[in-house]
Amino acid sequence: MRRPFFASLLPFIVLSVIYSCQGHADREAVVPENVRHVSCTLSAYLIDNLCEDEKEYLDWAAAFKEMPTLADITRDGLRELTKSTLDVDKAAAVFYHRVISKPENRDMVNYLNRRQKELEKTLPDYSSKKILLAIAPGMFYLDNPSLGADGRSLRNLALELGMMETVIPLEQTGTVDTNAEILCNFIRDRNDASGIILASVSKGSSDIKKAIQRCGTEPYFTKVRAWYNIGGINKGSRLINGIDQTCMYKMEARSYFCWNGYNWDGFMSLRAGDEAPLNTDLQMPPHILVVNVIAVPLFRFVTDRARPFYEYLIQFGPNDGMTLLADSYIPEGLTYCSWRNDHYFRIPLQKERMMAFLTFIVERQFK
Repeated sequence: MRRPFFASLLPFIVLSVIYSCQGHADREAVVPENVRHVSCTLSAYLIDNLCEDEKEYLDWAAAFKEMPTLADITRDGLRELTKSTLDVDKAAAVFYHRVISKPENRDMVNYLNRRQKELEKTLPDYSSKKILLAIAPGMFYLDNPSLGADGRSLRNLALELGMMETVIPLEQTGTVDTNAEILCNFIRDRNDASGIILASVSKGSSDIKKAIQRCGTEPYFTKVRAWYNIGGINKGSRLINGIDQTCMYKMEARSYFCWNGYNWDGFMSLRAGDEAPLNTDLQMPPHILVVNVIAVPLFRFVTDRARPFYEYLIQFGPNDGMTLLADSYIPEGLTYCSWRNDHYFRIPLQKERMMAFLTFIVERQFK
């Protein structure tokens, strides 16, 4: 990894959704042109328009006998598989296959397929249910409102379904502990809804995790019926460790934060490792439904913007360009894999697909 290129992309490490830096770092999040040309007309493994090489990987994963279920997947297991095969795509395919092999996850995908078609014709009206969709926003959401860190597109869909929506006023570079306290206070004081659906992207998921650990057993937290966890950083990112452990990268990162008045401790609270704030298992309250949406890219689909981070993280196993796949979901929840996407989700889900996730949650949790 060559220092000048990595350093010029530093702002994108501290915020996975920043797209406004200048110069060499200002690259489009597009798939590179130099990829193998294959036929993509197959339907298998819950994927339409599957490419020939993708099916080869998934066939290999289906025949692979180790880590037979999603519960058997571990960081070390995927890392060792990546090293032994010298092919991170095989490890990613095993992860994807184990996710879709879990019956509950397959049932959810089947629901989404059916509901998406129904929503193309007519939308339900949930206004009488008084449901609040509350977004835990991503880092720098106040300074970059046009980039989607505040969940505007998802909030608009909620409004179309007759739901209420808001952004939780978290500190945009606050530590996960500080934001957890803000989030707990927000839930405690919000009494205008019959129930709350929390939604989060990237760092917002870290803040929700710490909030559940802090106040998830409080009586007022029963207002929360679901957590829609999209591209979450749930156990930290080893990119942060890489910066902190390299003198020049750390100096540049601290200068960037100091110049912009950002909280360095908030950045460091997203680090990975045994002593990291996020490296704990989460005991989910039984009244909360968790729906994980995670990106599972193959190497050739990783965007230019994510590629430096993705390639750095390969030494630890398959990843989405910001966090390891083994760390990217809450095990107690249901999990949906966005095949081909990396952490930037540059292949957008259809509007009706996104709505189908919301109706799935409503129909399960607001009967």
